[in-house]
Amino acid sequence: EKEEAATHGPVSPWMNGADLIDSLLHPDSDVAQALTPKESQGLTNIRKLLISGHIQQNAIPTDLTTDDDDPVNLYIAEQFGGLRKKTDFKKAARSILNGLKFIKTTQAQVAMKEKSVRRITGVTRGYLPAEWHQLSTSRQNYVFGLLNYDAIARWGYDSLELSVACGEVPLLFLGWAIMCAPHAQAAMAQDLGLDDPEEGDNLYEFVEEFCMKPEVLCNFLRLVESDYSKENPYHNGIHASDVMQTTFALLQMGGDKFSSSPLELFSLLLAAACHDMGHPGRNNSFEVNSHSELSVIYNDSSVLENMHAARACRLLTRQPGDADLNADILVGLQKTQKEAFRASFTKAILCTDMSQHFAKVAQLKSKISHFGTSDPLKFYVNSDGRSMSCVLQFILHLADISNPAKPAPVFVEWCDRCLNEFFAQGDAEKKAYMPVSPMCDRDVTVKSDSQLGFIKFIVRPSFVLLSDLVPRAVDEILPILESNLRYWEDVKLKEEEEAEEEEEEGKP
Repeated sequence: EKEEAATHGPVSPWMNGADLIDSLLHPDSDVAQALTPKESQGLTNIRKLLISGHIQQNAIPTDLTTDDDDPVNLYIAEQFGGLRKKTDFKKAARSILNGLKFIKTTQAQVAMKEKSVRRITGVTRGYLPAEWHQLSTSRQNYVFGLLNYDAIARWGYDSLELSVACGEVPLLFLGWAIMCAPHAQAAMAQDLGLDDPEEGDNLYEFVEEFCMKPEVLCNFLRLVESDYSKENPYHNGIHASDVMQTTFALLQMGGDKFSSSPLELFSLLLAAACHDMGHPGRNNSFEVNSHSELSVIYNDSSVLENMHAARACRLLTRQPGDADLNADILVGLQKTQKEAFRASFTKAILCTDMSQHFAKVAQLKSKISHFGTSDPLKFYVNSDGRSMSCVLQFILHLADISNPAKPAPVFVEWCDRCLNEFFAQGDAEKKAYMPVSPMCDRDVTVKSDSQLGFIKFIVRPSFVLLSDLVPRAVDEILPILESNLRYWEDVKLKEEEEAEEEEEEGKP
């Protein structure tokens, strides 16, 4: 019990229940040998639920959670502990721990899901967005090559190339290819008269899981992409598509083992698509120093991230008029799923605030130091009364700063775009007699120095940390990062040599 308290906090019925399930699922257990694979998976899901309950209630005094009918206790637990009455873990645990009820419920859910799959597949398999038909046949073949499952799961994907190829709507095409796989790939192949492409080994099948129609998803993605300014050199729809694809690639490399449900992956990938909606091309420092309306609304705290999340949630919850396109991608979710989705979705976007970087790194290092990396459930934290994976949030943050870790020449193009946007902000700050933000002064910023510092202090340590959790990063990401670091060191050396030559030529 002392060891249990050291790792999980005080001993609780939740952890006792989880330990009981561990014993039942042990390979040498008679129960484990008698269970079907579906029943074993069901018990595993119960274990996750129990641990979620433990995480959520561990910090709340037991006296506040033992009496479900005391309105004062319920108020205190909800307002000061973030414990939602709607999520009644005790009643859920008592219900699902009843073996016969659980099996019957599972069988009913499986039958309902299979029925939904049969209903959905027939009408979605052949769907193609209208933008596909606007491409020439040769361009369609080219785009199909960029959107096959192996391509979109690969590190080093070039979203800039896709944007040129598909008519400058990369978020629409990438979002459709990722969220609607394998139907999107099959539809393109069928339209081109090709054999059905081989399906990936790790499909998420969101269409079936959440009864989602690709047509509705594409309507949603169009609205999202239209909210990104094409005037921004960096924070535009291409960046959004790049972050979404990079997030997907990191999940496919092994990051998805740190999720406990398809809903978490679904919300994370859509958060990646929406994470910079409405970006003004200026950073938080500019908003705060200029005393902008946004900085007042959000009290100078994660100003842009709160704005991005609010715009995205407004789009998700809007009530369309008769003339509006159907963009309700959450229509297939139950009420509790929608609540969980919005919580995870919003938190993921807020965690892209760069000012939280070192705190997130320290949190993850502490988790690894205490618990190792073998049990993904150890990386769940209590956030506003819900259990969320800090690894998944970290993955989205890394995708947002991943450009210096991409292959040549992509990383140079992204660097130029980023600095051009920074310099435009610096020009605006000078014009308004505001302090010029770091790396935003075109007269003093040295490109090589900006990238060397960013890689050495931010990007490389972050991906080294990620490699402890996602080992494939050791061979697939870190070597590229080191090569790019040498590139910028060579550029800096060349710049210094040229400066010395100019200085020598200027001497009398």
